[in-house]
Amino acid sequence: MNGSSRGSGSTLAVGVYDEPELIVSGIDGMLSRTNADVVTIGAHANGTTVDVLLCDPVGRPVRLEDYLAVVAGLTAAPVVVFTWSSSRSSVRRSLAAGARGFVSKSATSDVLAAAVAAVHRGETVTPSPKQVGPPTGVADLSTREAEVLELICEGMSNLEIAEHLFVSVNSVKTYVRQIYQKIGVTRRAQAVAWGLAHGF
Repeated sequence: MNGSSRGSGSTLAVGVYDEPELIVSGIDGMLSRTNADVVTIGAHANGTTVDVLLCDPVGRPVRLEDYLAVVAGLTAAPVVVFTWSSSRSSVRRSLAAGARGFVSKSATSDVLAAAVAAVHRGETVTPSPKQVGPPTGVADLSTREAEVLELICEGMSNLEIAEHLFVSVNSVKTYVRQIYQKIGVTRRAQAVAWGLAHGF
């Protein structure tokens, strides 16, 4: 356990799954003004009971949906995706896979604390429309291009991306060419490396 009881009343146990100590400490600091204990959750929960579980399924070597399925199997607590990604695709897929909230790692302490409390009350938390899109400060990708790049980073083929987005393979090829041009790469492996380094 990385936090301690704070304030009065019942303590809210916030689990952080599969994150390095730096991220866990940062979350603990962000929630330090609330009545919350931050608990590190590894691959084996070891019976740890939490009220809300934070995790980041984006950019992992497995599909987002598969990652969240593993997380859901660790606890009955509602899951909040806490990630650098802000793409519409990530938000939509996370919620469809069972997450109860989606919060950017660029959020303020107050926003994170409010999201955790709301999800604990049974609410669903999503970013506002103006907060959703490609990660800021990177290539000028359209929303669709960002979705395609995210799926490329998950290892999907052009055909799989086309089926996932309900578009033609030729459309996907066009998006891929535009992405390569905007991010300055020539190969898929380079696009994946770039995407993972920029929060996709």
